[in-house]
Amino acid sequence: MNRQRLFSFGLMVWQTHGLSHDQLLRIVSAKKRYSPHFRAAALRHLVGAAPVSITGGRPFAERRRRVRARYRV
Repeated sequence: MNRQRLFSFGLMVWQTHGLSHDQLLRIVSAKKRYSPHFRAAALRHLVGAAPVSITGGRPFAERRRRVRARYRV
């Protein structure tokens, strides 16, 4: 990733910090309203906030797949 793109993604992660669980789910599932990068930033917070019973203590990619399957997004 180039520097501008990495900075932009970091900014999106910062913008989605502190949003409620319901707001994050709405962002992740709204494919036509938000950009893929913004939705990925919201999904990153959902994965981080998911309980261990869902994620199973796996690496990030596996946790992301489990969270997406759990919330059907």
